[in-house]
This record gives sequence, C-alpha cells and structure tokens, in this order.
Amino acid sequence: MAQDSSERFRVFISHKHDDHDCAERISKALESLSDRIRCFVSGSDLAAGSDWNAEIRSQLMQGDLLILLFTEPSQNWDWCLYEAGLFTSLGDEHSVVCLYRAQGATPRPLSSLQGVPVEPVAVERFVTQLCHETWRVARKWRLGALAPTITAERLADVAGQIVGQFPRAASVGPAGYLTHYPCHRVVLDLRAISGVAISGVATGGIPRQARVIEGDGATSTFTLSLFNLTRGLRARTWGDLVDATATATATDGGDGKWLADLDDRFAAALKEQLFSPSKTTPMPLVDSYTGQRRRSYRPILYEILREPVAAAGSDGQADAMRPLQVTILLDPVAEGGAA
Repeated sequence: MAQDSSERFRVFISHKHDDHDCAERISKALESLSDRIRCFVSGSDLAAGSDWNAEIRSQLMQGDLLILLFTEPSQNWDWCLYEAGLFTSLGDEHSVVCLYRAQGATPRPLSSLQGVPVEPVAVERFVTQLCHETWRVARKWRLGALAPTITAERLADVAGQIVGQFPRAASVGPAGYLTHYPCHRVVLDLRAISGVAISGVATGGIPRQARVIEGDGATSTFTLSLFNLTRGLRARTWGDLVDATATATATDGGDGKWLADLDDRFAAALKEQLFSPSKTTPMPLVDSYTGQRRRSYRPILYEILREPVAAAGSDGQADAMRPLQVTILLDPVAEGGAA
C-alpha cells in the first residue's frame, strides 16, 4: 500500500462524561504509538464558544476510526450510540471499535461491530493490528501501516496503559452478590421532562417522551423483544412501547384501557394513595413479523423515584417531589384469563 507520512490517522473517542479523564489518558496512549495518530476527545477538544454539535459532526466526518469506551453497561449510552450511529451512517468504510469490560459485552446496537474486551492479550492484539495492518482496523484508511517498525515491547506497554486506565467494575449488589430480577421490568427516566407533576399530582399520565433506561437492573434486551424493539441505534421511549401495542389492541378489538388505568394509578401514586392491582384489559403484544399474538401482560406500577422536597427552590414548590424515574413490572396473564 502507498505510504504518506504527512497524512494523519484520526481517531474519534466517544465516551461518557464521567469517563472523560479515562478517555484523555487512553487518547495519549494511542497517540504515543505513532506521531501520525491524532485523537479527538469530545468535551475537551472543543474551542470556547464553538458550535459543539457542528464541531462533533465535522470531527466524525474527518475520522478514520471511532473508538467507543463502553465502561458501565447499566448507565445511559444514548449520546455515545448516537455518535457511533452517525459515524457508521457516513459509509460502509467508517469503522467502529468498542472497548468493553472483559466479563461483559458490547452494547446491543453495536453487537455486529468489532469489539475488544479490555484485557491484556486482546488489547495488545488490537494495537498491534492498528500499527501493522491499519487498513484492517479502519477500512477507510488507504495509506499503509501506521507504525510498521514499532517493537513488541512498546505495543505491550501501550496495551497495558489502556487496560490500566479503563475503569474497573464496581461491586454488584451487597457484598458483591449478583442480583437477578425474575420478571420483565420497564424502567423510565423522567429527569429531563418538566411539568410532569404539579403540587405532586400528575398532569397527564406517564409522559410518552420518557426515555427507556436499558441495561443491567433496568430494561433488558429480552424485555424490549416483547415489543419488537431490539433493532436500531436510537434510544427508545415509553411512547415507542405504547405504540408497539397498537397492532395487538386493534387485532383484539381492545380500546387501550390498560394505558388509561396505568396513568390513573400513576396519578394516584404521586398523591401517595394506595390502590388495588389493575383488573382491566391487559397490555396485548403481537409479533410484528408473523402478526400472531404473543402474550398479554398486566403492567404493574412498582416504584416511583422522586426528587426530595429540599431540592426545590424557595419558589419551586410546584416542582418539589417531581417524579424522576418510574419502574413498571410486566405480569404475564394466563391464556384465557384476561381479568
């Protein structure tokens, strides 16, 4: 392949805000492999006063490779997945590499793309290929190996730096025990939504724009599969799940009473009222590929995480104790037993 020592290999590092320092250090480790590597770390390489959205798009268009630091699966990865999705949409040759915990996995929307578990052998293999066979890591690259003469010792050293900088997993549950949730759960984030409740009373039920929180301890891929919503890069909302029940409701001649009933209980819960389990029409689900009824589930309002009263300002009592997060359990209804 042709060599051009003046052309820079541009790496876009996508990361969560909490992992910014980690991203900076991994950036420096990668740049130390070759003076031709230039890394862009979102959040630190933006000039003051710049249009950050336009700048990120520009950097993505110039990039040869996007590296996603997938550090904590249970967190919200909407923005990082948006960056990865935008990058891959630029063309088939725009490559994404996901660095993830050795005992974990890549995020569901990136499962078909290249993933590198953060452990010494795998990371050393990745940086070796990046230096010796750059075009295999970044299909867009046409200018030969970045560092064909780099030593094995140097590659091992940089791999060790990357592994050492990657955040370690926190303990899971009390005393490090794993937690198993023996039911389908839908966990919704309402933090970015204003006007959900006034003086503790819901103004219109659970907002359709509430974001579905995906990951361990939240909404699983298995649960999303009930709604035929396991494909695509974009974040899901409560409205997407509600809309996914429309076909089944129409097929059964239902009237969507399950949603009205759930919204009534949401309003009652915000007023701290007790109520009995729902006995109305359950939520029907249909396989969108076969058109056949799968099963019905009765949604149970399980938990509402609320903002403390002290969080509201002196004139912000209307926003005190507003709902921040909602957890809904899906209780399967036995065939022939809708009530």
